Amino acid sequence: MNRCSQVLSDKCTTSLAEFVQKSRPIQIDRLTFNATLKYLLLNDPNIAVEIASPTSFEIFESRLGVIVPNGPAISEARLSDFFLGANRVRKQHDAVLRMRDAGTAAAWLVVSTYYCAYFACIELCKIINRISLSFENDELLSLRIKALGANHADFFDCGQSNFVGTEYAGKLVFRSVGTKPHSAAWENALHAVRLLLGDKGWPEANQYIELLSNPNYSPSRIRNTWNYRRSDYFDSPGEIRAREFRKLVGNPKGASAWLRRTNGRTDPLDPCVIAVLCETMTAAVADASKRATELVKLAAAT
Repeated sequence: MNRCSQVLSDKCTTSLAEFVQKSRPIQIDRLTFNATLKYLLLNDPNIAVEIASPTSFEIFESRLGVIVPNGPAISEARLSDFFLGANRVRKQHDAVLRMRDAGTAAAWLVVSTYYCAYFACIELCKIINRISLSFENDELLSLRIKALGANHADFFDCGQSNFVGTEYAGKLVFRSVGTKPHSAAWENALHAVRLLLGDKGWPEANQYIELLSNPNYSPSRIRNTWNYRRSDYFDSPGEIRAREFRKLVGNPKGASAWLRRTNGRTDPLDPCVIAVLCETMTAAVADASKRATELVKLAAAT
């Protein structure tokens, strides 16, 4: 694992350790949707939902009418969310490696690798105070029934369903991101990378920032191009275009070498960008999950 991945993992592990200290003991191998933050805010009577504006809402833990800042139930749900998400990342990465080894068409491999990077991005940002949250129609109905606040009608009349939350003053504040959760996720990733790596002065740290900040290298644009706009990429043109990309999938050392060699600058819409982000973020999520698992076991034993 490269040092940039290590910094991301260290920050995640520190945050997860705080959740472990505040939470009740959990059984990681038995976690289900009922343990998630979304389920909690929709169903737990001790979690208040307050509509703060036509485009935002707040959630906080309340016991006997008293706000409990960063309460144990929310901490436990955020911890459980990460473990469930990390397992999704692991399974997606395993699927990508099977596709690579089976010689699956390059276009499908690019798209699947994109989703692995995207899932890992969500988990990293979720712990670094950028929590992605989306609601289905039935969930919005449950939210409408539970939520309170002067802006209730305006909020639900707007029809938004995708949000990004941040921790503020012991509450989680969620703001609408419209209909572009993928773009929002990568914006969150840029925020996290700048925050954690921006002052390191490492060449590769600056190169990651370049990849995430330059619209020519937008992971979403690359995925959309391969999946929707260039049908020829499902044939030989895609195989030619993805020749180097294939070498980087599942090859973290190769991904780091590519980043150094290109100095964070490459052709617009180069799929190698997705492979590099995938390997970096997947490694960070996997390492943080492993370390946090040990913390959970230690807390249960004491």
